[in-house]
Amino acid sequence: MQKKVLGICLVIALLEGFAGLGIEIYAIRISATYIGSSISITGVILAMVLIAIAVGYWYGGRLSQDIDTPKQALLKAGHVLSLSAISHAIACIIQLPLLAMMTASTDSPILAAIGVGLLFGVGLAFGSTAIPLITQFLSLKHKRLDSHDQGVDAGKNAGMMVAVTTIGSVLGSTLTPIVLLPYIGLMSSLALFIAALAISAWLCTKLAKHMTSDEPGSQSMQTLNHMLALSAVVVTAAFIILNKVDTGYQTATGAWFINQVVIDDNLAVTITDKPGKSTSSCWIYLPKKNCHWYGNITVQAIDDLNPDSLVFLGGAGMGTPSEVAHHNPKMALTVIDIDKDLPEIIEAHFLKAPIAPNIEFIGDDARGYLTRHRDARYDFMLIDAFQGRHVAGNLYTVEALTQFQDNSNHIMANVIGMPNPAHGYSQTIFKNWYEVFGDSAYILTKNDSDTLQNIMLCNFDCPGSQRLAQAGFLNKDQPLHTDDVPRLDRYLYRSIERL
Repeated sequence: MQKKVLGICLVIALLEGFAGLGIEIYAIRISATYIGSSISITGVILAMVLIAIAVGYWYGGRLSQDIDTPKQALLKAGHVLSLSAISHAIACIIQLPLLAMMTASTDSPILAAIGVGLLFGVGLAFGSTAIPLITQFLSLKHKRLDSHDQGVDAGKNAGMMVAVTTIGSVLGSTLTPIVLLPYIGLMSSLALFIAALAISAWLCTKLAKHMTSDEPGSQSMQTLNHMLALSAVVVTAAFIILNKVDTGYQTATGAWFINQVVIDDNLAVTITDKPGKSTSSCWIYLPKKNCHWYGNITVQAIDDLNPDSLVFLGGAGMGTPSEVAHHNPKMALTVIDIDKDLPEIIEAHFLKAPIAPNIEFIGDDARGYLTRHRDARYDFMLIDAFQGRHVAGNLYTVEALTQFQDNSNHIMANVIGMPNPAHGYSQTIFKNWYEVFGDSAYILTKNDSDTLQNIMLCNFDCPGSQRLAQAGFLNKDQPLHTDDVPRLDRYLYRSIERL
């Protein structure tokens, strides 16, 4: 019987740790759709989560000091776990409106990340409060069963509970991004974590019923725990079913949102990782053409060069490479994108057809792949890798662009920026391009204004471009962006303005 009780306590600790770190991964992913994804944002959310867990451990230790019976310890543990479940259920309902409000009200992603951490931190603090309470239960129960024992091994109980909840955290942090998010989606994953907390609360309360005690109010506490836990599960399930919240097609590295549109009386489709903020690719079904300005410029340049082999760094909807591949079946195209699950989504929801047979898809980090394959040679390269509106910064360092020179003679890049000498984000990219390609650096803006827009960079005289050195908006005094870590931190995260 004693081993069974211990086993139940360890299951509770495992479920609490699994739900806690799983919800942290969920919070990072859901917030990325609104406030972006970066080391600073992830670090802030992680810090808020750890603070919440620490507060819970501390408060649980304070609560356990006033507990005299095993039943009282279990009932309080069940109560804080049920409060954790209901807190996350409330967060599930208000999270998207709150994220949208924070995005609209502040330009600081750090403040928005703090808000995300606070939103889910309340429930995480309640959950971690249960661990010291269950540890106290084990110590009191051991002492009560064996009154001849001269001492209760509280240290052993505490170490065992922390170890098991840490194992649960490891499972939550690994299974969530690799299995749960890609296969069951964001909202269903959150529902699973809430259910895990509710089950933990139910197990605590159920176990407490078997502890003999004359404490007043224990029956009402049991009923309250069951009601809160059940309410959390019901409210979450009802919200997900009735609201049908669109969180995109989840993969191990991101989420993709598909939207059917009509362009010039033709059925078309768009794909993006940031709905409402950017469009990664656009595809018109009937003529098999992409429908973006930068895609048309790229296709025109490819037609002029007539290359035999091409590489695209960044796949997105693969609208541009698909158009080139369909109309030039003898060309060999390689698409490198970090999202290995992208082809399945593209075929099923974007192109609604198999990817062209002359396209080779490589699921890998583009720079990492080309670093390992320095001898790879392509007649044409397009750099088109984004996180929302922001380019993949590691592809635009001086070192990266220098390396790409060895891979291809003709290189184009699609960036979103401002042709404004005061805009550090854009100027850093321009300056790096000029530093590497010099007199061969060309630029093509969509219009003559200094507003946010797609801008094409080339290391050759691409259609409609001008020399970058002759562009009035180039700030030649802008610091370079290199692979040197202190410079990367200084110039990328501090001095480069957020779009």
